[in-house]
Amino acid sequence: MKVLLLLCLVATETLAQFSSTGQQGIVDAHNKLRSSIAKGTYVAKGTTQKAGSNIRKIKWDNAVATNAQNYANTCPTGHSQGTARGGYGENLYWSWTSGTVSALDTYKEFQDYGWTSNTLDSATFNSGIGHATQMAWADTYAIGCGVKNCGADASMKNMIKIAVVCQYNTPGNYMNQPIYKQGATCSACPSGTKCESTTGLCI
Repeated sequence: MKVLLLLCLVATETLAQFSSTGQQGIVDAHNKLRSSIAKGTYVAKGTTQKAGSNIRKIKWDNAVATNAQNYANTCPTGHSQGTARGGYGENLYWSWTSGTVSALDTYKEFQDYGWTSNTLDSATFNSGIGHATQMAWADTYAIGCGVKNCGADASMKNMIKIAVVCQYNTPGNYMNQPIYKQGATCSACPSGTKCESTTGLCI
């Protein structure tokens, strides 16, 4: 998962949670992507995506973050299963460093692999953009992330391994479903939401 993460975390700590600045950075990175899609200005590897009519604005959710932190504390090597997932969507990220962790890693899957279909079929998912599509999934409205300093990793020349888990409510990446509805910006906001004109997102 190559997304804006690892903010305000000191590598010498055995356990850290995202600061309020880090939380806001993660939320802003998601909403910047979602807003550009909603407005029809997002360009993925040379292809401009059609505007989205139902994309919700994401906010930080402490309950989701707690669940994500609990899983991050296990220093995971793969996605959570069963009750550990809590019914949420999930993206994982690992980083190795020899110094202080304060890096910003900007999301690039759409740029690296392109985005040629708005339906999440097998070909689209397997093209390498499965993490990005969860970030863009229209129905998702909340995110929470956890982070764990897993210490020196002997398999990586004793560099410090950092594990990050981000979980999403509601989950996305349902196969053979549209990532978002194409149409005039904000024209199909879900019931109980309204258009935020500055972002083009449903709030």
